[in-house]
Amino acid sequence: MVITDPRSPATLRRRRGTAEDPLRKVTMRLSTRVTEAVRAVVEAGGAPSADAFVEAAVVAALRERRRVRLYEAYAEAAQDPRFMADMAETTLAFDATLADGGDAAVE
Repeated sequence: MVITDPRSPATLRRRRGTAEDPLRKVTMRLSTRVTEAVRAVVEAGGAPSADAFVEAAVVAALRERRRVRLYEAYAEAAQDPRFMADMAETTLAFDATLADGGDAAVE
């Protein structure tokens, strides 16, 4: 995972938070194997810093968890006959709207 080009000026500046999302110092315990792997990525230029790499990994994991929960909700909704009937009705309504435009709507 390349977070930023290690030669870019952005990597030479110190990471700063914003007023809306300030940086916060936290302490975590990671296995030696993980910390060595993170350090190797940073030294190879794959990330500007260990902090940036770990933050990007956490953000990616949170995004994946959100995606999984969303798809679980979709699967649950697909089991609800009333929801599926409502979706079919909505789809038909949009099909009729698209048909109003004729071939021009497709182009």
